Amino acid sequence: MLKVRDLRRSFIDYFAERGHKIVPSSSIVPKDDPTLLFTTAGMVQFKPMFAGTVDLEYTRAASIQKCFRTSDLEEVGKTKRHLTLFEMLGNFSFGDYFKKEAMEFAWEYSINVIKLPVDKVWVTVYTDDDEAYDIWKDKIGVSENRIVRLGKADNFWGPAGDSGACGPCSELYYDRGEAYGCGDENCAPGCECERYMEYWNLVFNQFNQDVNGVQTTLPRTGIDTGMGLERLATIVQGVDSVYETDELLELCNFVSSKTGVSYTDKNIIPIRVIVEHARAITFAMTDGIYPSNEGRGYVLRRVLRRALRFTRQIGVTEPFLYTLVDEIVNLMGEFYPDIVDSAPNIKNVIKSEEKRFLDTIESGMNRLNESIQKAKFADKVVISGKDAFQLYDTFGFPLEMTVEMANDENVEVDTKGFEAEMLKQKQRGKDSWKGAEGDLDRAFEELAKLTGDTKFLGYDETKCSAKITEIYSDSKIVQSIKQGDTALIVLNETSFYGESGGQIGDTGFIKSGNGFFRVDSTKKLNKTVIHIGELISGEFTNGETVEAEVDELKRNLIRANHTVTHLVQAALREVLGDHVKQAGSYVTADRMRFDFSHFNALTAEEILKIENIVNQKIWENIDVNTKVMNMDDAVKDGAMAVFDEKYGDVVRVVDVPGFSKELCGGTHVTNTGQIGIFKLLKETSPGAGVRRVEGVTLKGIFERYNEQNEIITSLSNHLLSTEAELEKKVLSIIEKNKTLEKELESLKKKSITSGVDDIIAKAEEVDGIKIISSVFDGVDVNGLRDLSDAIRSKEQNSVVLFGSAVDGKAMLLYAATKGAVIKGVSCGQTIKETAKLVGGGGGGRPDMAQAGGKNPAGVKDAIAEAVKIVKEMI
Repeated sequence: MLKVRDLRRSFIDYFAERGHKIVPSSSIVPKDDPTLLFTTAGMVQFKPMFAGTVDLEYTRAASIQKCFRTSDLEEVGKTKRHLTLFEMLGNFSFGDYFKKEAMEFAWEYSINVIKLPVDKVWVTVYTDDDEAYDIWKDKIGVSENRIVRLGKADNFWGPAGDSGACGPCSELYYDRGEAYGCGDENCAPGCECERYMEYWNLVFNQFNQDVNGVQTTLPRTGIDTGMGLERLATIVQGVDSVYETDELLELCNFVSSKTGVSYTDKNIIPIRVIVEHARAITFAMTDGIYPSNEGRGYVLRRVLRRALRFTRQIGVTEPFLYTLVDEIVNLMGEFYPDIVDSAPNIKNVIKSEEKRFLDTIESGMNRLNESIQKAKFADKVVISGKDAFQLYDTFGFPLEMTVEMANDENVEVDTKGFEAEMLKQKQRGKDSWKGAEGDLDRAFEELAKLTGDTKFLGYDETKCSAKITEIYSDSKIVQSIKQGDTALIVLNETSFYGESGGQIGDTGFIKSGNGFFRVDSTKKLNKTVIHIGELISGEFTNGETVEAEVDELKRNLIRANHTVTHLVQAALREVLGDHVKQAGSYVTADRMRFDFSHFNALTAEEILKIENIVNQKIWENIDVNTKVMNMDDAVKDGAMAVFDEKYGDVVRVVDVPGFSKELCGGTHVTNTGQIGIFKLLKETSPGAGVRRVEGVTLKGIFERYNEQNEIITSLSNHLLSTEAELEKKVLSIIEKNKTLEKELESLKKKSITSGVDDIIAKAEEVDGIKIISSVFDGVDVNGLRDLSDAIRSKEQNSVVLFGSAVDGKAMLLYAATKGAVIKGVSCGQTIKETAKLVGGGGGGRPDMAQAGGKNPAGVKDAIAEAVKIVKEMI
């Protein structure tokens, strides 16, 4: 039997022997293609070649492309062939060969290489494509009764995305036999049943379609074929679904063996979903997509959380999905080496996401089940938009997950009501900032519309003369303000930097002969700069000339922290690698914060290297050059841009020669020596796949020194130690504390286990199995586990059912010996049925399970019910 890896190799070898350039799979994230969120077909990386917009390095190619689609996410696992991630085998021609050769290649590979039976292979052609029909019949020799003409919906292929190459196509089908059919004597390719499986699509590219749907003749015809590897393997291996092909089946069996859940009956769908989604997540993260709340990251988080829903369905309540990564690497790493290097980081990210979601999923699932039952009880069979939104807002349930789970119970979800609640929340966010100026968003929009662009002079000057063009106060445009009024003021030109690009806005003052206005912050909308503050004395009138002066000391501090972010990014790339990209930043007078793409927490050694490199560049006193230039020229010159940032045709480049060159509209020092010194304070992670460093310069360094000096002095006084001996004194105290804690823990264990015989004496015996139950107060789960281990070591045929109230919460722990499990006891099942009595949830194996809950008053009832259930099991 040909395995999946054999099919990959045979396909590549076949087309390489026929002069095709073997092109590696491109990223799941399409390069320079705004029409696509993900790579959804093998031809995506070749779109410019089909469109004739690039010079050709070769005229025929073949590839195995990893593709990612979520258009039918809810069907994945439920049908026999829907997948989120799949591999697309394809051969391509760019003005080289056309229909005849493409058909001959497909037929020869199908019949002579992978040995499909001739009488099982059918073909379809576009209804008007007589040329393709004749080639199949006369040149290749396919029987007429196995050639089917189909219409545009089936056999005219549109572009991948909103634009690109397109044209008529011909498809190859495999007849799986009457057992898969619908019973109709006229059943043939194009029927909705499972009998005829389409496995290879040959697209004859003749047109280019633009974003408006207009088709024009391509400068050169082309061939774009696509054959789903998983579908091909299903046919070749003679199995029922893609999930029974060797690689996916191996992963399904891995899940089954690790969870103790058989891959049969009700568990088939959950295990398939877990396997498929784990594979998709592994490849997506390898290509730099990480779970987040927007864009591709949101889609990936949906996929991950759907998988977690199904892990819970088979009784897994601890992080588990991440354990599949190594298995996926073992199966597919030889062909896709990128996943090998990325595996450690992917496991960490998935495990982190699992922990985060599992913290809320139990409560969320209970709330969702309540909503479903409430809908059924009310005979409305609809979950309200408000309930669905609460699940999203409080428990992190994506709407799609709520809809899918509700539909499983034949309950609908009011999605329009959900969207209405979402809009209300956004509005509440806007309304949360209301001062004397009223709604700032509305005020900014109104001012920008009235005044247009502000001429910014702040790169070269910190003070200027200007004219007031508009004043906004008391929720409206006004002509004047007086002492004590808060207001938004727009000038025709200004030296104040409006907050943008991560840099905080300037402060300072605006004055005239008539008044003095304190600027507390400066904002920017588009190119309109808005000064926010209070008139301290006198009055201002619209149209009068004023003097605007930035707080230069604060500006200097901001400049230093902004330029150091550029040095930090360059140092990060030098130490960690070129994969480091800016993911966000925030610059104030006191400190800087820089977010960047990276897999793992920085080591102490890496942090020290980064600090040393940055400070070296500061102390080299390098002149910082700024230049305004064309965007294309700037990128060609090596200037780095921020991902997803919108730039105009003309950009500003900030260059620290020989070290850092970035597109940036912020204010900067003119020489690195003005930064003085840099200290990296801490390194954290604001989200999966992103790291954050925070640091200080100048004033921040001075303040940190004072804070630490005060702490050291205080500790020295309290511990009666000199500064030089302080560390030794603290370590001595810590060591003594550890010793005391161990002694206390030992005493606690002795106290708990000393009553083992008394607890066993109260056991009930059923058919040779002792049921030992007890309720404790203040014993944590570790204590319960130690006690259960002690009892089971004494009683070889026993079930231990313990509950405890700890710090206002409930804890249940059930354990069974091998003899009890053989008799039919399942601790995992028992915990599921009793955890609801303590307002929580949990799970586990037949021999060990635990749960937590918010209702300690229910512990006694839960243990009583557990005793009853176990008796019935025995």
